[in-house]
Amino acid sequence: MAATRVHEAIQRFLQRALFPRLQTPSPIVSPLALNNASSALSSNGLHDFIWLAAPKSKVTPSRKRIRNNDLSKRLKNIVHFQVCSMCGEKKLRHRLCMSCYKQGKYFV
Repeated sequence: MAATRVHEAIQRFLQRALFPRLQTPSPIVSPLALNNASSALSSNGLHDFIWLAAPKSKVTPSRKRIRNNDLSKRLKNIVHFQVCSMCGEKKLRHRLCMSCYKQGKYFV
């Protein structure tokens, strides 16, 4: 019996030490005071910033498509062609020239 009480006391002590309460006790406020406070907050304009973030009207799909597919947002065509230094034909950069490869110039 005494052992269980000691065990429970140690357990409570460890819980309070390791996991403190996150919420502080608040004073008791009457519901009338709460109603007056909420009406004062809404009347003084503190919550008006919420309405400023709302769009004025719905954006149509065509307008959204125009905005998202703007020419400045599209990828630019980059051509990675280069003239081969051995034969003078066009080849892709960082690749072997196929005409030189077929003729066996790379293996000599």
